[in-house]
Amino acid sequence: MKASRTTGVPDTITATLDGLRTITVHLVYAVPALRLGQVAVHDSNGAEMAVADVAPVRKTLGGKARSYTVHLVQPANIERQSLRIDIEGFCPCPVLLGRILCNRRFFDAEARLGATTSPQGTLFSVFAPDAESVEVVIAKAATGRVSSAHPMTKNRRGVWSVTVENDLRGRFYAYRLHGPGLDPRREVVDPYAVGAQYPGPRAMIANLADTDPPGFDASAHVTTPSIADAVIYEMSVRDFTIAADSGVKNKGRYLGLSETGTHLPGDSTVRTGLDHLVELGVTHVQLLPVQCFEDDGKYNWGYMTVFFNTPEARYATTPDGDVRIREFKQMVEAFHACGIGVVLDVVYNHASEHATFDRIAPGYYFRTKPGGALWNGSGCGNEMRTEHPMCRKFILDSLKYWVAEYGIDGFRFDLMGLMDFGTLEAIRDELHSVHPSILLYGEPWTSGPAGLRTITDKNVVRGSGIAAFNDHFRDAIKGSTNGQDPGFVQAGDHADGVRAGIRGAVQDWAADPTDVVNYCACHDNLTMHDKVTLSAPAASDRDRARMHRLAALILMTSQGAVLLHSGDEFCRSKKGHHNSYNLGDEVNRVEWSLKKTHQDVYEYHRGLIALRRAHPVFRLPTREEVERRVHLMNDVPSPRCIAFALDGRELVGEAFSTTLVLLNADSTERKFPLGPGRWLVAADADRASHLALAVASGSVALPPHSGMILHK
Repeated sequence: MKASRTTGVPDTITATLDGLRTITVHLVYAVPALRLGQVAVHDSNGAEMAVADVAPVRKTLGGKARSYTVHLVQPANIERQSLRIDIEGFCPCPVLLGRILCNRRFFDAEARLGATTSPQGTLFSVFAPDAESVEVVIAKAATGRVSSAHPMTKNRRGVWSVTVENDLRGRFYAYRLHGPGLDPRREVVDPYAVGAQYPGPRAMIANLADTDPPGFDASAHVTTPSIADAVIYEMSVRDFTIAADSGVKNKGRYLGLSETGTHLPGDSTVRTGLDHLVELGVTHVQLLPVQCFEDDGKYNWGYMTVFFNTPEARYATTPDGDVRIREFKQMVEAFHACGIGVVLDVVYNHASEHATFDRIAPGYYFRTKPGGALWNGSGCGNEMRTEHPMCRKFILDSLKYWVAEYGIDGFRFDLMGLMDFGTLEAIRDELHSVHPSILLYGEPWTSGPAGLRTITDKNVVRGSGIAAFNDHFRDAIKGSTNGQDPGFVQAGDHADGVRAGIRGAVQDWAADPTDVVNYCACHDNLTMHDKVTLSAPAASDRDRARMHRLAALILMTSQGAVLLHSGDEFCRSKKGHHNSYNLGDEVNRVEWSLKKTHQDVYEYHRGLIALRRAHPVFRLPTREEVERRVHLMNDVPSPRCIAFALDGRELVGEAFSTTLVLLNADSTERKFPLGPGRWLVAADADRASHLALAVASGSVALPPHSGMILHK
């Protein structure tokens, strides 16, 4: 047990005010039922507050309890006084504001939190409901001597504010807070900071207008009629260009993604970097986390966010000042100039232990169990309490900031299952009002038991305008993410799951195909190449390449959005590692020489993307259209084969009345009958294009592990 250093008496763990008359106390160990005389509550003036009763939250078999509810006779004046509780045999404990903070009286919807600048002065605002005093300190540098300190004033909703005159842009600031659970000696960085200098103790007061590249327009978004029209390319800023053969000057950096004219050294025909993405034909890039994340001096993907409104420094040419902001905007501008939207992979379900939420509002932003321990459905140590009003506001404010300041075109929500659905609905409504075609989607699961009453899974988000990853389809196409078991493309297994995915999961879990993000692989788990290698060890290289192409054909002809893992289009390998988040460049870098080695697989992906984008029959937005136009055929030559027809008649923009897709996952050649007349072949076992490759009639023979697309 934890004991006080000065008295040797055990500490209480936590005491929280959960109602105006209700205090919940969690002790370090269970004790027999407490009596009224053993509990005393005092206000900040030392006056004792009358206790009505004390009741155990839950008794053990021995009649003891570790948690108790203390009811007060009179309501606490929480706007003016802090409370302390004394329990016989334990050290006195401050009473922090608990569930009382869910009350709307503590929700300041209009507060402009953070540092709002102008040439005349800067408004500083911070939500610190437990603090008894707060001051903002201003300095000329990120570390060192403080130039001035300014006391702040608290409003009735727990927000402290002060306006400091004069132009402070380019200076640095932090907060000092005094009160229960707060360390008044410590400078604390604003959670809303847009220019945090992590791991330093202050943030820069940035002049954001001066960080815009020439001609930069944050409102010039890339738009798509529907998420079903999106072909999204998932990538890491560092992994994509860090290899020696990337041909990029600013390797592993924001600026590296804005370079044009890059190619494989010694072969100008093999384009790399941004030019590769343009050539490939994707509509959006999805960047692995770029919000300022944990820095332990080692490689990591960035899923432990520290400051959510500040770009990550390691991808900038220098970590100092506002350089990261400028270079991030240059990257976005370069993508937009090529017609490619930018989607951020964001991690609002948990935070790094270095984040400052608990140093400003202890116990407010993270879900806790009855004993005070943190819930850990993220598997990363904590869960954000997204349902709390000011936590929800923080997430909304942060997302709107990235859209308004950087021109972001979409968000992928990591472990979306941990975000309450009310918050996601608010995100959808507010972001759509700014950017009507913004892409919103996420992982509809958690990493373990969670503190959220209802997990935001696929069934919760269906039909909401927020899409979800279709893991059912992923596993049907190639088998489990990391195991040796094969899927459809290797052995013809899970054909029913593939059929469901082809129709946009509308007969599985989705209300419409716009609910669905289809994919074969992503940054987690094995790459597609490594999975095929593991699950088809006896297959020839030729057959494995065909399996790879077949998976791409299935993905590109299925209803719903499409997501590709970077490098999968040319057989990227991570040397068999399925969890490479901390394994460094040797494992994670994209090797551009593979594009030349596996040019056939790359050109196949490129042709399929062009084909998909040219034909709206592959991108139907509603269940009704899917049911009307997508027809699975019963007459197939083997249980390991699938055939389906797409009806393009009277579909705006569709050039053909019928499109036929044939899939042979068998280990032998199979012959498929065709309908009457001549058919234009758009894709076969080896080639794919939006232009006709050949003409067929009567029937066609498909080699093992291959597919074909035909138009009429």
